[in-house]
Amino acid sequence: MKLYTTLLFLCFGLFIGTAQRGESKEKIKKLKIAYFTENLNLSADEAQKFWPIYNAFDEKNHDLRVKGFLKIKREVKNMDNMSEAEASEILVRLEALEKEMYENKRDLMQKLRKVLPAKKIILLKKVERDFNKKLMKQFRDRRGKRKSMP
Repeated sequence: MKLYTTLLFLCFGLFIGTAQRGESKEKIKKLKIAYFTENLNLSADEAQKFWPIYNAFDEKNHDLRVKGFLKIKREVKNMDNMSEAEASEILVRLEALEKEMYENKRDLMQKLRKVLPAKKIILLKKVERDFNKKLMKQFRDRRGKRKSMP
């Protein structure tokens, strides 16, 4: 019975943690949509065309970072025991990932040229950077508040 209760609480805790991460991701996505739409001054028509293109780009970039770079990062942690051949192979994969990310960005620009004026496409880079800075600042501020709590 104790084991059953422990497993039940463990599963419940994992479910809550997963739900909170999912909620955070959705909350960030909503903030990003509002921030980008406002700061890029997208019309309703532009926004309707922009978001499917941008979301596909963003999802692919996320997959590349998570699946590619995190795997490489784990492998690089054990560099002391890594041979030169293994390091060379990781470098080849890293170059391929960076190339794929570049091509994804280039593809985004080509698709956006069909739906947005050039000035807004250029502004997108600044808006992305500003949004990420703002998000990181909020994250650091929250983390700092948690650390200072008794």
